[in-house]
Amino acid sequence: MSNKFTIMDGKELNLDQIEGRFAAFERLPYAVTLRLSKPLAKDGYGVITVDGTQIPKGREFLMDMIVKSHCLMVPVGSVAHDYDKEYTMHLTGFTAEDGTPFADTTLKFKTKKRQLPDLAHKEHDEVAVQAAREGMVLLKNENATLPLAPGSALHCFGSAQYIFRNTATGAGLINPRWQANFHQAVTEHSTLYVNQKVSSLYRGLEDVVPSDELLAEVEASKNTAVVFISRCSGEFLDNRPVKGGYYLTDDERAMITKVSAAYAKTVAVINTGYPVEMGWVDELGIDAVIYTGFAGMGAGYALVEILDGRTNPSGKLPDTWTYDYYDHPSAHNFINLPAEHKAVGEKEFGVHIFYEEDIYVGYRYFDSFNKPYAYSFGHGLSYTTFDLACGDVVFANDTLSANVTVTNTGAVAGKEVVQLYVQAPEGSLEKPYRVLAAFEKTKELAPGESQTLSLTADASLFTSYDEADSRFVLEAGDYHVWIGDSLAHANDVASFTVDGLRIIESVHRINPPMVDFPRLTKAHPEVSEDSKIVDLADRIGTPAPRKSYTPEPLPAYKGARITYPQVKANPSLLDAFIAQMSDAELCTLNVCGGADWYLPWGTGAAGKTVPFGKYKLPRMMVSDGNTGLNLKKSNIGFPSSCTVAATFNKDLAYQVGRVIAEESKEHGIGLNLGPAMNIHRNILNGRHPEYFSEDPVLSGLMAGHHGKGLRDFGCGSTYKHLFCNGSDTSRKASHSIVSERALRELYFKTFAVAMQISQPSAVMTSYNAVNGIYPAENVDILQTLLRDEWGFTGYIMTDWGTYDTVDPVEMVKAGNGWLTEGGSKYVKELKKAVKEGRLSRAVLEHNVRYLVKTLAELDV
Repeated sequence: MSNKFTIMDGKELNLDQIEGRFAAFERLPYAVTLRLSKPLAKDGYGVITVDGTQIPKGREFLMDMIVKSHCLMVPVGSVAHDYDKEYTMHLTGFTAEDGTPFADTTLKFKTKKRQLPDLAHKEHDEVAVQAAREGMVLLKNENATLPLAPGSALHCFGSAQYIFRNTATGAGLINPRWQANFHQAVTEHSTLYVNQKVSSLYRGLEDVVPSDELLAEVEASKNTAVVFISRCSGEFLDNRPVKGGYYLTDDERAMITKVSAAYAKTVAVINTGYPVEMGWVDELGIDAVIYTGFAGMGAGYALVEILDGRTNPSGKLPDTWTYDYYDHPSAHNFINLPAEHKAVGEKEFGVHIFYEEDIYVGYRYFDSFNKPYAYSFGHGLSYTTFDLACGDVVFANDTLSANVTVTNTGAVAGKEVVQLYVQAPEGSLEKPYRVLAAFEKTKELAPGESQTLSLTADASLFTSYDEADSRFVLEAGDYHVWIGDSLAHANDVASFTVDGLRIIESVHRINPPMVDFPRLTKAHPEVSEDSKIVDLADRIGTPAPRKSYTPEPLPAYKGARITYPQVKANPSLLDAFIAQMSDAELCTLNVCGGADWYLPWGTGAAGKTVPFGKYKLPRMMVSDGNTGLNLKKSNIGFPSSCTVAATFNKDLAYQVGRVIAEESKEHGIGLNLGPAMNIHRNILNGRHPEYFSEDPVLSGLMAGHHGKGLRDFGCGSTYKHLFCNGSDTSRKASHSIVSERALRELYFKTFAVAMQISQPSAVMTSYNAVNGIYPAENVDILQTLLRDEWGFTGYIMTDWGTYDTVDPVEMVKAGNGWLTEGGSKYVKELKKAVKEGRLSRAVLEHNVRYLVKTLAELDV
């Protein structure tokens, strides 16, 4: 019997989505995913046509995530351009690796109808558009290139104009009820118009170099060109330092070289989820650059508003942008797979990643070592100008405060961000040159209008961690306060003196490294490139000692049955409610009740708690989505978290959380699995757009306000992933080796800052091991740090399928109270461990207690 193809991700193609549910694996636009009954031979790729037109070659990959399957991504978007239309795809000449043929196959797929705005959600949608407006960053604008005059022609170059991305893939994917791609936005939402003679070159999704004849015909020397660069990013696969990844492709470079030389002015639109190379901007004479990020459902409208000047850009970079990837110190200790390496599974091999750059992540490195960069952290231009006048700067009672008056000195209205950095004195502890301690954003200021902003920073935001004594300190000396509109344009405006060593907080040692490794210092600025791929069985190397968690058993209860509604009405009954349950029931509640994304009639929810009718305990549904609800039914679609961070607007982050909460309640979701806030240690982490920033204060404050918006409006928040979840390459077998100081000053700190703003309902542990043990089974992290030091009272869950590489019993024993996505297999393992005495009832009781307490708080 011949081998066969089957459509994997449904037969309806969403042209607005660009990448579908599985497109993260191979980054192909407008792709249909096919499941292969067998893997293809090396030379076994045949011919695919759509409505009789041959399409570019797709990519085979092994999906080893939710289910294991050999798949083929077929880029039908070079032909399938129209909404609400059925297309016929024909495959012929394919051969499996065992030499057997695939049957010639004809499959039909249909594109969905164009989505239109829903007036019932008009206010929610406007928040999404506003987040897109404020999240886009104007990186360069010479010769008054932007904004364009009303009614201007847009001469658009590059296939990326038809692959205009607004979302990350994987957990960060959005499914918005309405959106407009770039061309639709120009037509529907501006007086600009697209020169179709130029754009038609790129409908085949190839970066064609325009001919001299065309450039003469469209009078290039009298007009402005807009060139588009786009890159996918998301869960499951790290990006790569290759052409078409971090670097321009040869076709892109050739196209931009020709266009920029011919046109009077050239604008570049960088539509990527992570920073890309920037040397070409000056080299090729690009006049203006807009970084859109992944700006959600409102991306198209926001971009055309910035192009025509209706919106004055106010976004600021949450990361340092360099000329070359290898300018980043972490680039030398990351698993940089070559372009030809196939997409890896979640546990294909072990990975050791040494965080050798230590505390010098992002701008802390470039600032401290005086290294060149293209655009600094916090950089972002405006169409107007601002004057910043600093008033009193006071440090008292371990709090730094400053008043800054911002005046719009230009000709158009706009918003400005004021950033405050602290420079600590060198003492016994080496310091980064400056660290962000506070920021505020103005309202929209009319020309000539002023606003005074009050910036405050607790000393904990600029302390140093002393590993020898496990404490956060301010060392004696003069501290300088820098204020400006970016790191590069900050001025030393004031100073204060700390007389003698000041201990701000003493803490326990948490998760120290088990092996010695080089750490970058000012005396030794070289990196040794020690990170490597190892056998799966060797992923840990030297294990950390495993500690015990022995909570006190709850008092026994033998009275009348207590039900969940009684507990909600009288929380003092909670302990007795838990104590009345059997061991088997407690084991069941320690395990997630499965996901709802497999079956066609499922909602797409990521998980659900197990209900118990006898106790009237309800089911709670949880959903992926930092920036919306990753469900099958369309809903709100916000910019990715990195783009939200670029707004530097804490109130806007709160509104993002508020809207997601309100829509969660509409869709029956009690808990949102976000925000994610891992530090941007390396810009090529696939989940870069899903996280906020390279800086823990910016990340923590924005994530905390997002989480507060969720909780204030009735939906649970989940802070994730604990900790150092900075690489998706063989992610369940990845091992991060990092110093205590870097953990405390960067990777723990972003969560600590967020928790001071708003305690989450839940936290999610990470796939990767840290310093010899997985956080999901680490008592020091789950109990000493989370519960005791940070006062966390919600429930703790694993990331989905963590038990693939971590013993589920050990995770539960450490206080990890929800094994996701679960199933009867894991309930049986817990029951067996209880019977054999390897798992105590007291641990199960406390785990379930946190879960039920959270359900009651969320009014489930």
